[in-house]
Amino acid sequence: MVHGWKKRGVSEWLSWVLLTAFVVMVGAFVMQWTRSQTTETVDDLTAKGEVLAACQESGVSVDTYCQNTQTLNINVTNNNNRKVDGLLVRAFDIYNNPQGGSKNVSISPEKSKALQVVKQGILKRAEVMPIITVGKKRAVCQSRKITLEDIGFC
Repeated sequence: MVHGWKKRGVSEWLSWVLLTAFVVMVGAFVMQWTRSQTTETVDDLTAKGEVLAACQESGVSVDTYCQNTQTLNINVTNNNNRKVDGLLVRAFDIYNNPQGGSKNVSISPEKSKALQVVKQGILKRAEVMPIITVGKKRAVCQSRKITLEDIGFC
């Protein structure tokens, strides 16, 4: 009987050791997962911050704009210190249906370009946003958006 009691004590001790080891392993796994999630979030926030800072250095102005039956004609000037690598143009017809497209156009600082954007119907308004390159990625600078209202005919 004394011998059986010792076996029960050893098995209880062994179960506590195994349970503790399991808890430590789960804790280490959760800690590693949390660290990777935090690192990923910080990297994402850093990249977004870089894009926002770069967008503050960019910007365009629309000098003139008009439409004909097939195109929206705009004269765009890069009025900041950063090269613009493209423009995103979102247009809305008289029924407020969206049309959109991007123009791959390079506009150096203090330079102007005349652009034609293909459209359908009569446009009521349009939004023009610069596209810049930050690192290896292209970014649309929505904070630098220009809204064109009451678009007349050419």
